[in-house]
Amino acid sequence: MAIVLQGGAVLTVNAIDELLPAADIRIDGASIAAIGAAGTLARPGDQVIDASEALVTPGLVNVHTHAATAFFRGLADDRPRAFWAGYAVPGQETFTLEHYKTSVRAACAEFLLNGVTCIADRLGDMPHIAPVIEETGIRAIVGHTITDNRGAADWTTVESLLERYGTDPQARVSAGIAPHALDTCSDALLKECARRAERTGARVFIHVAQSEPEVAVVRGRGHVGALACLVATGLATSNTVAAHALYLLDAELDAWPDYGIPIAHCPASNLKIEARTLPLARLAGRVPIGLGTDWTVTNNSMDLLAEARLAALVGKMKADDPTVLDVRQMVRMLTIDGARALGLDRLTGSIEPGKRADLAVFDLRRLETAPSHDLASNLIYSMSPRSVRDVLVDGELLVRDGKLAREDEATLSRANRHLGSPR
Repeated sequence: MAIVLQGGAVLTVNAIDELLPAADIRIDGASIAAIGAAGTLARPGDQVIDASEALVTPGLVNVHTHAATAFFRGLADDRPRAFWAGYAVPGQETFTLEHYKTSVRAACAEFLLNGVTCIADRLGDMPHIAPVIEETGIRAIVGHTITDNRGAADWTTVESLLERYGTDPQARVSAGIAPHALDTCSDALLKECARRAERTGARVFIHVAQSEPEVAVVRGRGHVGALACLVATGLATSNTVAAHALYLLDAELDAWPDYGIPIAHCPASNLKIEARTLPLARLAGRVPIGLGTDWTVTNNSMDLLAEARLAALVGKMKADDPTVLDVRQMVRMLTIDGARALGLDRLTGSIEPGKRADLAVFDLRRLETAPSHDLASNLIYSMSPRSVRDVLVDGELLVRDGKLAREDEATLSRANRHLGSPR
């Protein structure tokens, strides 16, 4: 049975950023089969969903998160930069794997309710956490965090994750290689990550230039800066997703596009930890940049729309230019550019026939969505997760009328809340 979203405004985010005022979207299985005039695509036996008072967009793409730490929310606010040097969340050692598994289920549900259909997620114990992510129905690239600053890198666990999920982007859940950061991974380990990524086809996910101490360690190893370290270790490629990139020199910012390294921009987390942010306008449009929420201890929110608004406004301030980072560019950063950063842009990130049906449906009966002078502008500057009505991943309705299809929100919230505070 096909699903037809009927009569909605459609923000396609295709190559010419078409906004269709009223259209049908026909979904056969996991894919978008056709887009046509309103009222023309439904056939007998189809599940027809009225979207006549709705905006349909590509599902939002979150390019950097640590979903299993959702229950860290509120544990470390207003701390100095030095506090974050070791990511020492108070009482973190008391949590068990079961805590993290409970937490990641709630986090993925929250993402879906917020219109996010795809995440790039990394953490330790990922072979145990990834199956829970898979069960939620969300699209994900998962990585097991590795370091060698405290001992040998855990390649056995990485290999088991790669074996189970593979690296084919066509899969709803696939695996990447996730070295922690430039300071917690030696040059030898980073080179090994590059070699294994080339051999397996895996994408590499790594924190880059997220603090001054990290950059100091890199310089102590003989590199001019973070970019030079990536170049020397073979990671300065379009296959590496660099999270944060806060402490890049002007020369590094100028040279960055030469290597095409995608960036995961996490403005809320960056501002909370470091009180600074990437000069977004200098790189936007020159390399793939997507938006990330990071983890809840440094952001608290899993709201990617808020992230886009913050990125745009702070980015304008950093550039001293209110015309940069326009609405069109920010919509693309939320969707197709995020997908491109993850190597998934042929699969998702825009609404076009043949692509996967990863879609978010926003309720235009909400006050914050009106008037409709410019629906793309409303999406960036006034809508919120409360506007999300329906969400589909691979053609499956995972959120319908604001309610989870596979889970009960109150039950998940209660379980996550009862994990308690370790303080």
